[in-house]
Amino acid sequence: MKMAWMQQVKQALYRNKLVYSLRSRMTAAFLLSSFITFALVSSASYYTMYSILYNKIEKGIQITLDQVTKEMDANMDNLISVSQQLSYGGVVSNDLFNFMSTDSFSSKRTHYDNITSYLNLIDFTNPNAGLHFYYNAVTEQPLFSNNKVDKGFSSRGDRLPVLTDKTLYTFYGPHKTFVDGGESMVLSLIRPVDLYGEFNLKLYLETNLNALTNTLKQNQLGMDIGYVLVNNQGGIVYSDRPADFKVGAVYEGGRPKLDDAYVFGSKSRYGWELLGTFNKSVFNQEIRSWALRMAVLGVVLMLVSLLAGYLVWRAVYKPIRLFRKEIGMISSSNFDSTPERTNIVEFDGVLKQFQSMKQNIQELLAEVQQKEFDKRQLEVDKLLSQINPHFLYNTLNTVQWMARAEGQKPIVQLVTQLTRVLRYNLGKEGSIVTVEQEVSALRDYVAIQLVRNDYQFEVQYRIDERAEGVAIPRFILQPLVENAIYHGLEEGEGTIEVSVLSTLEGTVQVSVRDNGRGLSENKMAELLEGTKERDHEVGLGIGLNYVNKMLEVHYGESCKLHMHSRKGEGTVYSFEIPDNRGELGYEKSTGS
Repeated sequence: MKMAWMQQVKQALYRNKLVYSLRSRMTAAFLLSSFITFALVSSASYYTMYSILYNKIEKGIQITLDQVTKEMDANMDNLISVSQQLSYGGVVSNDLFNFMSTDSFSSKRTHYDNITSYLNLIDFTNPNAGLHFYYNAVTEQPLFSNNKVDKGFSSRGDRLPVLTDKTLYTFYGPHKTFVDGGESMVLSLIRPVDLYGEFNLKLYLETNLNALTNTLKQNQLGMDIGYVLVNNQGGIVYSDRPADFKVGAVYEGGRPKLDDAYVFGSKSRYGWELLGTFNKSVFNQEIRSWALRMAVLGVVLMLVSLLAGYLVWRAVYKPIRLFRKEIGMISSSNFDSTPERTNIVEFDGVLKQFQSMKQNIQELLAEVQQKEFDKRQLEVDKLLSQINPHFLYNTLNTVQWMARAEGQKPIVQLVTQLTRVLRYNLGKEGSIVTVEQEVSALRDYVAIQLVRNDYQFEVQYRIDERAEGVAIPRFILQPLVENAIYHGLEEGEGTIEVSVLSTLEGTVQVSVRDNGRGLSENKMAELLEGTKERDHEVGLGIGLNYVNKMLEVHYGESCKLHMHSRKGEGTVYSFEIPDNRGELGYEKSTGS
């Protein structure tokens, strides 16, 4: 039912000239070629551009994250450097120790001024350092602060998020600054102060209030970014995406796949890790923009293809109309018209050849008429030529009966064989016979040659019964045997072997071998090419060139007669034909 419906649709399309018209096919071809070309180019370009853009953006993001990590590491390096100046040895440590240990007011004042002066110098030479102060580990009361400290320090100090915990110091953050009234996020460092094992004093040091804000920018590479910080213990200490990365949760590692964001990471020298999340829609915006441009290009390409198809159709339609007109005039036997010009070089050339063809057709028609006249004359000549063979057959029959009446059996047999040979060679059965028929005629021919040569040579036959029904060109074995007798055998003495054998490859190998004196290369070339006149007094006077021509006509140029000869060993004539039993309708004969 479905096939019938499709057939009806197809017939309807043909009736409406939607399928088989040249214009429709040209339009479809232009559209299809343009679509396929665009599809292939755009697909290859899309995957290439996607890979390039993705790698470019991904590389840019990774470089940005690495830079952010390096900047944070630099801030932490600065905190360590400053903390070392404020914690171990030197003027500050001595003044701190003396300040904490003396009870003299004047002495305390002197050491206080020294410490304050030194801390001011530290602030001036390290602008990236922010709030810093000393505090007692028990009371947590700030001492020597460079800014007003938030009262909540004592209650929040133990709950700061640990970023990196080392033996001599601990980094915290990001967390809210302890500058009174401040809201900025900072990184901080706490480390003990070496006061010769006394006073249990610690140093608290923050980054500049703008340092972390300038580092963890929310907009990088034109895209919003969410930051997640994982400490060196694998715990999440800071997150801009609490729904996916909850502060306090354990980070499992790797790059988690989020539905709406890509995740990238960068490892710090201090053991913590920075994760950056980028919105997928923004991430793919450049790729979508490129795809939109490709879509517009595809539409323009299709319109251009339609226009090109229409212009080509216009260029082709006029020559087609002229060709149709010229063909119509030829069908009306009007050969005298002069074709118009199309102003297109290729079509004008074809029309010129068409005009030449019309002239040739006129000449061929006249030639056919003349040949018809000549053919009728040849029929008459052919009837007259039939007289001679019939007269020859009747005369030989008369000789045969006279020899039989006189009791001359050898003459009767010879005349019988000669009659069969002539009837076979001059017969009208066609140019193709079976191997059996050809070999039977060859035996009669050999019998005549044996009588003529006084039985000086011997002919042996190796005929495969499977090959007897194979079709073979008429009169193709006798020239080989004749050449073996007159050119191969030495003084007419020797043995000739005729072999016709079937092969497993579906072919029939035919060969005629003699054990005569052998032939030179020049002599074989002369016999194959028929370059010299033959002695018409010997045999039937048919050359090997005839055999080659017959093989080429019936089996193609690849089938040829081969000759192989050695001095004193003889000559072999051979060829190979296809085993085509049953193809030509021959039946195995029952007698000669």
